[in-house]
Amino acid sequence: MRKLLLNLPYLLLLLVSTGCLVKQEPQATYSELLVTRGDIVVASFTSDSLVVFNADGVFQRILYQLPNPVGDSITGLTWLPETNEILMAIDGTPDRVDALSVATGLVRTFYNNTTYLTGTPLLIAQLKTSADILVSEGPTIERFSVNGIRETWTTIWPTSVHLNTQQLVGLSTGKWLSCSSTAGLRITPDSTTVLTATATATSLIAATTASYGCAELSTGTIVVGWNGTTDTIQTYTATLTGATTLISNAAVFGDPRGIAIGENDEIYVADGTRNVIVELDTLGNVVREFGNSYLQSPRAMMVVPAFN
Repeated sequence: MRKLLLNLPYLLLLLVSTGCLVKQEPQATYSELLVTRGDIVVASFTSDSLVVFNADGVFQRILYQLPNPVGDSITGLTWLPETNEILMAIDGTPDRVDALSVATGLVRTFYNNTTYLTGTPLLIAQLKTSADILVSEGPTIERFSVNGIRETWTTIWPTSVHLNTQQLVGLSTGKWLSCSSTAGLRITPDSTTVLTATATATSLIAATTASYGCAELSTGTIVVGWNGTTDTIQTYTATLTGATTLISNAAVFGDPRGIAIGENDEIYVADGTRNVIVELDTLGNVVREFGNSYLQSPRAMMVVPAFN
């Protein structure tokens, strides 16, 4: 035995040189992330939870449940790529922005200041150029760095340029889109010195002038949901001209709310009355509906992008 052990290095060298060394099988690796690229994350407003569906509308999991469901509600969602977290605007006690890690499921406070967040936090979005975070708060819009630092710029930020903003969108042009329940649509530059609108639009549909949802397709086309007597989903050019109706059907939409866009320009619209997510193609055809068994008054949505 001792002689065999002494000669073991020579035996191994011989096996390597003759190509006979048995190699270890490669080990599989597994992702422990709680969401996957393309998943649809929906804020179920009444049940105070985040619900995840895959791109086909199949339920995956309850991602998060607010610990204080009586006084708190999730009103807005956006992705923070710097940390692979979902930012949640929360109307509650206190009003705040929380960050949910999709790696650990842990939640941290992104921003919490009862002196400044005193309205009704609604939607939240990250800008493409500056990477700053905007949070609509009813009468005003607040601005934060990616580190959760509140930004103030003389009389510019916080701003009241678009009252009652219901959804915010960081556009591919670097500007940002806002849609309001009282003031239509507005495109604004990502600037700390100038907030003059570069484009605006209002609904021409009688008694249907509130907008609770808007988004941008890969082509730059803007998708808008108009809420009222004749609930309608329309598209506009990148400069908010040329309104085209995709769908106007009371059997499909009773209360269109947040809008999100999939990787292949799938259009997802939350309907707060029917408690479903309606998927449309870019021609306005209904592809599918999903979520009814899991959602209670869905509002905000986001599609998980590619992440590190």
